[in-house]
Amino acid sequence: MRRIIITMVTTLMAITTFVTPALGSSPDGPVHIGLGDSVAAGSGANNPSTAYAVRLNRYLRSLDCNEGASNACPHLQFSDYSVGGAKSGDLIAFQLGPAITEINARQIDGDPTNNVEFITLTIGGNDLFQPVLGACGGGVDGNCLDTITSVFATYQGNLGMILFSLRAAAPDAEIAIMTYYNPLGACHLTDLAPLADLVLEGGDGLRAGLNDIIRGVANGVGDITVVETFGMLREKDLVGGDDCLHPDDSGHQKIAKAFKRAMS
Repeated sequence: MRRIIITMVTTLMAITTFVTPALGSSPDGPVHIGLGDSVAAGSGANNPSTAYAVRLNRYLRSLDCNEGASNACPHLQFSDYSVGGAKSGDLIAFQLGPAITEINARQIDGDPTNNVEFITLTIGGNDLFQPVLGACGGGVDGNCLDTITSVFATYQGNLGMILFSLRAAAPDAEIAIMTYYNPLGACHLTDLAPLADLVLEGGDGLRAGLNDIIRGVANGVGDITVVETFGMLREKDLVGGDDCLHPDDSGHQKIAKAFKRAMS
């Protein structure tokens, strides 16, 4: 663990030193930053206004941001850095630096009313999806478990870097990360839904799943809100068919509600 923390600190120093300013950032109000993959970016929603992060942002405007007499966030902005298809390594390479630049710019200007107050993220599903399908489509054997274990190790290190860096840059912001639901029951890969349960929650030769890693890393960094979505979405809440990843409008609504409950 000490070696991991040292590596995190070294990389954090590099991130905060060599990033470039986020385009379009305007420090004139408090901010909610969104990070992650296509789920965070709103894929599957009917339109951008019904994506979970946008729904959540509307709710967060009613929460306490210590803004004068109102003690609320009516002017809360939303800086969305999420990108469809992003893996945890992509978030580190392309999203984390600009996000930290925005955090730093707002924290050093002497105006406490325009700081980053909330950071939400969904990341990890793309780290696993293709490698696991390739190695485990024929069954859970030694090669399948070895592949999962290898991907998990990389993801755990990346997620630790992401959460540690965000917490160090924004010590007073609420940071919330969601666990994953199982999307396979509604799509053409429905026969592999039990495999997805295994990968997400562990069991049958796999001591821990992806969601356990999310919970464990969040607990290790400290003061990170974990938003539980496993088992929450039904077939009607998923796009389905040829889409084996994304929630539909009702799914995004349920995810937004899960964030609301966890962040209240």
